Amino acid sequence: MRTGREFLESLHDGRAVYLDGERVTDVTSHPAFAEPIRQVATMYDLARERWDPDTTTYVEPATGSRTSAMWLIPRSAADLALRRHIHRAWSECSFGVMGRTADSGASILAGFAGTPDVFARGGKQFAENLLRFYSRARDEDLFIPYAVVPPQGDRSKPAHKQREPFLYAGVVRERDDGIVLRGAQMIATSAVMAHYLLVTYITPLVAGDEDYAFCAMIPANAEGLRIYPRRPYSTMATSTYDYPLSSRFDEIDTVVVLKDVFVPWEHVFIYRNVDVVNAQWHDTAAHTLVNFHTLVRFSVKMEFVAGLALKLAELHGIHTLPPVQTQLGAEVALLGAQIDALAHAAQTLPLVRGGVARPNPLYIYAAMNLQRRQAPDLMRTLRELGGGAFIAVPSSDRAFVGVDTAEDMRYFQAGDTPPEKRVKLLKLIWDLVGTEFGGRQLQYDMFYSAAQHVADMRLYRWYDWSRGRAMVDRCLEGY
Repeated sequence: MRTGREFLESLHDGRAVYLDGERVTDVTSHPAFAEPIRQVATMYDLARERWDPDTTTYVEPATGSRTSAMWLIPRSAADLALRRHIHRAWSECSFGVMGRTADSGASILAGFAGTPDVFARGGKQFAENLLRFYSRARDEDLFIPYAVVPPQGDRSKPAHKQREPFLYAGVVRERDDGIVLRGAQMIATSAVMAHYLLVTYITPLVAGDEDYAFCAMIPANAEGLRIYPRRPYSTMATSTYDYPLSSRFDEIDTVVVLKDVFVPWEHVFIYRNVDVVNAQWHDTAAHTLVNFHTLVRFSVKMEFVAGLALKLAELHGIHTLPPVQTQLGAEVALLGAQIDALAHAAQTLPLVRGGVARPNPLYIYAAMNLQRRQAPDLMRTLRELGGGAFIAVPSSDRAFVGVDTAEDMRYFQAGDTPPEKRVKLLKLIWDLVGTEFGGRQLQYDMFYSAAQHVADMRLYRWYDWSRGRAMVDRCLEGY
């Protein structure tokens, strides 16, 4: 298993990350990326040295070595329990606010590798490529984010009818030793700290889109691969006290541009096959496994939000009031219980296909739908509990030590809580609900799983309508 030092050193590879029009020479030391990368390095160290190996690792039969459970291809509910433990361990490191940690991409690859025959539909060699790369990624504990959505473009037209032929990433030419890719893909969260990027499509392709129907692994430092981050929030964080989440846990979202990037055949899993590209997510366990990770991550975030809500109510002495307890019960505890129950059901009632235990899709998609609908209300609850307190705080922690200001800080206390501790809690909550980091958090929780109508349709497809229909028929036949 990889150490934090090894992770940091592996990123010194000449990758082309561009920020504010200039190329970043070292992502591990740049102010925009250094702290989030350091946090991930710490996670690797914790996984190797601190976490319980009985609940976060397994012995890989192919090597006989202890391996992170994020790479485990689940065969049973017990295996899914192990995966749930590793997802929870990674998520607790960031209090649930980092959604694309290393176990996210590993979940997709484990899902693919569990059903290699899907990739063999395009040729046996592609399944072999996949399995070889999965074994390498597992053994080297690689960090593999993914870029699987095309640029916005004209969504009324398929990939091959866009105004610019290679606006969407596609195969511009074939060589004896591989393929050459051109175009762009999004939203490659955490690409600045990736070892490889999984580049393919999760949006459905149609006949005529063959040039775009590929799935490939691309090294983060591949020649011609350019990574364009959005504005990093950590650079706007003046201190950890004032911006405790923005300063440490900003997993950078990016757009990747492929300027004739060469990919050797051994890193190609699908080639010019629309049917296989469309099948790779749901004919394998990839979609349910990566969203099981999301479900567990959100359950951790729910616990964090619940703790924030309770401490905020206690801070201002309103936690004993029946209306406040009612609000906390109806708007926080209820959602937390629902998410936990769905995670448990998804784990303990798996759908086993081809020897792979998939987290039960019904409960996965129910949770995704619930998360999408309730995330805004959850943030509103925190806002309502805090009211004007969030904006009635000193501009920075320096006010507590300023010669002319320290004495006045006593006016920022609440009950028995010293002013510095009270302001610290308020700034933590505001960083989650009111800053640009907080806005991105809400956007992620609402749209990670796709648009609302897509989430609704998935739930419609997986719900068992037959029992209800049969019951109605029996009722009608009884009179």
